[in-house]
Amino acid sequence: MARVVPLRDALNVDKSRSVGRVKPEESNFVKYTQIFRQLLLLNEKNDLATTLKNIQELLNFSENIFSSPAVAETFLYFCLHGAGTAWVLQTELNQPEATVYRTLKRLRAVGLISPALKVSKVQSSKGGPRPTVWALSSASGDEIAAALRHHYRTLSPKYRVAEEVAQTIMDQYVKKGREEITYRDLLEQIKEMRIPFKAPDIADLAAQYLVEKGVKVWR
Repeated sequence: MARVVPLRDALNVDKSRSVGRVKPEESNFVKYTQIFRQLLLLNEKNDLATTLKNIQELLNFSENIFSSPAVAETFLYFCLHGAGTAWVLQTELNQPEATVYRTLKRLRAVGLISPALKVSKVQSSKGGPRPTVWALSSASGDEIAAALRHHYRTLSPKYRVAEEVAQTIMDQYVKKGREEITYRDLLEQIKEMRIPFKAPDIADLAAQYLVEKGVKVWR
């Protein structure tokens, strides 16, 4: 039977020493090596054989998820937000409906997501099954609630237009170093874009979107 070498002895690591930061000019292989060193140091209480097994499982998991760009993108969305609906994934990731449902089915099959709740239909619904909020097992109640709110908001034509206005504002002002705008800025942008909705309605929604993105809106 092979002798299990304690990770501390195998690496001859001083516990007070940490892995140095990767310099921007270093190659990807150097960066990947640093990542593995961090994994080893985080698990230094395990023996080397156990750590190796864990890393192999991680690599197998990564291959299963990241072999498909659509599945990988959807998985990362759930990692960032915790929960979401098929409709939100379509709009946020710009994926076809069939692709979204295929990726959700795959993520559910491997046990990464599960249905958290059913979404009530809006009055303009044309029928069909009720949408589902899908969530990671580690998703919080707040993340699930936020996913539900986001679903309803993205169904609204006004919200989608307001999001476009807000994004235009961010491109024109925020990316140039301006972190605050006025409500008048929003109204002027809406007028310039010739939006076929009442300006105050769109301005209110756009202001809410900007605040959520960390932009101060003065009224």
